[in-house]
Amino acid sequence: MSIVLEESIRAWMAGSQTLREQITEQGTARFIAVLGSTASPDRAQVDRAAARACDEVFTALTADAVLDSLPSAPTEAGAREALRSRWLSLNPAWTLPLPVSAPGLPAQRLAIAAAIGSLLGMALLGGLLHLTLGVRGLGMLIGGPGGAALAMYAVGRLKESKILRNGLKTLLGVALAADLLGAASFGLGALWGRLAGIGLLRRLLIYAGAVSLLAFTRGGAQYDARAYRASIRDLIRQWVDVSSILLGCLSAGPVTPPGDAVLDAGLARAIQDLHRSDVGNLPAAAESLLLEARRMGLEGLSTPPSFTQSDRAERPHLRWSRELEEQYRPFGLIEDGDTVIVEDAPVIQNGRVLEKGRVRKQR
Repeated sequence: MSIVLEESIRAWMAGSQTLREQITEQGTARFIAVLGSTASPDRAQVDRAAARACDEVFTALTADAVLDSLPSAPTEAGAREALRSRWLSLNPAWTLPLPVSAPGLPAQRLAIAAAIGSLLGMALLGGLLHLTLGVRGLGMLIGGPGGAALAMYAVGRLKESKILRNGLKTLLGVALAADLLGAASFGLGALWGRLAGIGLLRRLLIYAGAVSLLAFTRGGAQYDARAYRASIRDLIRQWVDVSSILLGCLSAGPVTPPGDAVLDAGLARAIQDLHRSDVGNLPAAAESLLLEARRMGLEGLSTPPSFTQSDRAERPHLRWSRELEEQYRPFGLIEDGDTVIVEDAPVIQNGRVLEKGRVRKQR
């Protein structure tokens, strides 16, 4: 039997290869869509995306068309639901890894730096060669890629080197302090600006450029989105394959829906009579229901019911012992020999405790 089952599952796995690949791609696409941005995600974002991808895969893998193609396909709707329930309960939880992140600059910023460097290189080197040799085209041809390379290198070095960033911040702070000091001296002017022959407007442009450069080169954690997608797809493919084998194994066993509980006919009739009784006939209907319960072996109903007595029945008191733990649940700390009050009586049928009662310590 096991050999036949193994061969049938192997044949089904071979025939459903394309379907499993499609389900894998659906789960991967769902994960990436929920994950959203290219910024480095945290644990909560990855778990949320994994849960959505898991739902997508499970829904596709347990569709009626897939279940009908199993080696031992369930024929009834109840059997399908029972198979899905067993399969979901045995599937392990999905825990997808976080992407491997490293500090760096986004590709958009590098592209902007390359474009600006290329323009500056063509303008400077082209103008220089035009003034000296009269060949502007050659200068622009060399200055374009050279300026782009130098700009990307400078941006990368400024991003990685704390010394360069701190030095630029220090120079910017000193220059700004000198300008503020000069402005506070009632028109004496900034000493460094006068010595360098730089006007106020140019100094403001230099300040803005330095601040923009520092902000432009301030990068964060980056990861390779393509490599991360490939790793997630491989993990989802493994889960799909293992879950498919599990689904095939479970379908071979007897999967039957749980049977409906049948209520005793006499007890059901007594309950209906109690529900249809008016106020005057309630005691008689309740007594009929209690008789049916006693007939079925429910213990603790031999004494007259409390609603037939004029005086309020006092709750029974017991002396707590270890033997009572088989029928009662203690509420709070109760030690042997303590006097306890029975809050709820146990439900016992034919000597078997269906539900324990509850007791509390007498204060």
